[in-house]
Amino acid sequence: MESENVIYHLQLIDDKTNCYCLSECLQRIRRWSDTNPQHYPILLFLEIKQKFYEDLFTPLTGGVQCRHLQAIKSQLLEVFSIDSFIRPEQIRGNHSSIRSALKQQRQNELNGNYTYDNYGWPPLSQSLAKILPVFLDNAYGSAADLFNTCEPLKNFLFIAQESLDRPYASIICTSNPFTEEQKLIESAASGLLTRILLGYGDQKLFEKYTESQKYGINIISTGSVQCDDTPLCQSIAENFPASAPIKCNKIRAPDFCNRAALRLR
Repeated sequence: MESENVIYHLQLIDDKTNCYCLSECLQRIRRWSDTNPQHYPILLFLEIKQKFYEDLFTPLTGGVQCRHLQAIKSQLLEVFSIDSFIRPEQIRGNHSSIRSALKQQRQNELNGNYTYDNYGWPPLSQSLAKILPVFLDNAYGSAADLFNTCEPLKNFLFIAQESLDRPYASIICTSNPFTEEQKLIESAASGLLTRILLGYGDQKLFEKYTESQKYGINIISTGSVQCDDTPLCQSIAENFPASAPIKCNKIRAPDFCNRAALRLR
């Protein structure tokens, strides 16, 4: 992938996409954002393919390096202003790490204090029309070697990965809520966002979706395209009707959260 900005899932095998260049995809998001200036925050997941069957160029040239992440940051800032983004340095505030900031924020919330003190996840009122850029790293673990010396990872891109103990832990990835119960409980208690990839095809997608709701998982993804009239899609349609595409998290949200408060003005 010499251009470093080609969009696909797997080269040749699964390369269908709505836009083939990252710059084009970003422009589409920008146009939609401009048309909907008070939209809910967008979580923009970016994964750099590193295995030979996914992409030949990156593994042949040493795998993911900081320059790749700097290039992504530069492309994002060519389309959006810096103020368009929610960034790790804002979440970290005056804490030593983003993980410690989120843990302190969650502890405050559990004690009934929901005041935003310029660290931790910002309130919805300060997040509208924002973009949260995420480096998806659960499959490769590249961030562990790059984080300390790579500015985009420290201050611009959030890192979605599997470890609760990393100083940059903010978005935790899981694939099976049935086998990772303790991890999900600890993630919620630490104020971390949790993303689940339900899987593909017949991998008990509906069962995983139902189970994930018990733990307040924030981000639910699936690669399945066989969706119409399945229990999974029917359940999602009921939980997130077109008139209310966002709802309070039953596990993590405060008692005063309701859909009326979440409705866009």
